[in-house]
Amino acid sequence: MGYFAILAILLASMGLSGMASFITASRTKAIGIRKANGATVSEIMLMLNFSFIRGIAIAFVIAVPVAWYAMYR
Repeated sequence: MGYFAILAILLASMGLSGMASFITASRTKAIGIRKANGATVSEIMLMLNFSFIRGIAIAFVIAVPVAWYAMYR
């Protein structure tokens, strides 16, 4: 059971890393335009993290009730 838990965490981490790199690659042009207009690094990071965290929050909202129901069943 422990090996499968480690494998699940590893796969989830790889998925999150892939999603982050995809979002960054797809918004390269927007990042360049914002940087040329004087945006700070923190503003750019906030722009990238908002869409990334939104997807994680939606997955968390769906997963918590399912896990809670499965745990008490």
